[in-house]
Amino acid sequence: MTGKPISVLWTSNIVLPAVASRLGVPETPFGGWLSVTTSRLAQVEGLRLGVAMRAPVKNLQHVHQDGIDYFAIPQSKGDSYDIRQADCDRVLSDFAPDILHVEGTEMAYTRRFLSSWSGRRLISLQGVINGYKPYQFGHLSAGDFLNIRHPQHVIVGLALLANNLLKFLPRLRGERETIAMADHILGRTIWDRAQANWLNPKAQYHHCPRILRDPFYEKRWSRDECEPFSIFVGNGASALKGVHFAVRALAQIRHKFPDAKLYIAGRNPWSLSRLSAQRLVGYSVYLMDLISDLGLRDHVIFTGQLDAENMAERMRRSHVVVLSSLIENSPNTLAEAMLMGVPAVPSYVGGVPSMAQDGKEALFYRAGDPAMLAWQLQRIFEDDSLAENLSQAAHLRASTTHNPELIIQTLVAVYQTVVAGQAG
Repeated sequence: MTGKPISVLWTSNIVLPAVASRLGVPETPFGGWLSVTTSRLAQVEGLRLGVAMRAPVKNLQHVHQDGIDYFAIPQSKGDSYDIRQADCDRVLSDFAPDILHVEGTEMAYTRRFLSSWSGRRLISLQGVINGYKPYQFGHLSAGDFLNIRHPQHVIVGLALLANNLLKFLPRLRGERETIAMADHILGRTIWDRAQANWLNPKAQYHHCPRILRDPFYEKRWSRDECEPFSIFVGNGASALKGVHFAVRALAQIRHKFPDAKLYIAGRNPWSLSRLSAQRLVGYSVYLMDLISDLGLRDHVIFTGQLDAENMAERMRRSHVVVLSSLIENSPNTLAEAMLMGVPAVPSYVGGVPSMAQDGKEALFYRAGDPAMLAWQLQRIFEDDSLAENLSQAAHLRASTTHNPELIIQTLVAVYQTVVAGQAG
């Protein structure tokens, strides 16, 4: 970069792993890609970088580490997803950015930063929950919860409905207000470009992929080293992720592949206390009963929470990765699988078709269709040459899409465009 240095202040909804221990905050397995991206940006000459993080701390903290100014901002007592106005003003005044770069669109503290800053505002889209609204119940109908064998499912259905009404729907308006305040929007897929055009047609859209976490660049899948007929799903915490369809697909192929197993990243619901809310009324109740009813208790394994290294290793050892979601924008799980060359069967939803070509780099299936998912799994299980071809093509595409040097160049070019006030 040449000319006047550009100061960019990022906002993050979590404390970045790179600085968590120094702030005395427990490190989360999430947000690793944020640490990787910001650390690389900090090495760009002529770029001054700050990161404002909503954090479980008592007082505003400022730490300078590895060329980055980190601000840990206390959560508001009245709303843990918000911060105090005085702290927001202090960070903006102290850092004085040329660009406010906001990650994500859902949280109250994000809106507070945007509404408090009159300078250039860039929003980076993750998911867009206004676009997720129709899929919150995972295509589960009232009939799925009116089960004579499991009368408690009525309570589960009511709990999901209450969660939707009390927690999810109120966030929609906030997200619309957030996106409407952006001058520039950063996205990665045709789906998020459509959402941006719907929610803020006046903002300038810029395309920029993401840098993934380091272990996924370092490991490669091999048919000889994977666990035969093993399936991995990266998230089963909510109905929207569609894991119940992956379970039904497993039931359909078990007669042909009796050793098939489904690994689901996340906490094992059977390990929870019988008095815990998730064990009594959460989506996990429906999922546990479905697994038991289909006789799959010995074929479904919950891995527990995985950090980047263990996630990469679990995926590398899998025969295939499934993206069972009813809606996604640009899921990191699929990107990470492709980068390592793990054969993938994703649902054809949202921005996923922007990531891979059907039949070449992945085998797509219609979301919510366990029979088609089962068929695509069977094709990979029975044809090693197909699996190898998918692996090589996926790795080649993802290596280009997620090339760290190219991504940093693209992001810096976006910053230069935003500062110059040029059309993108």
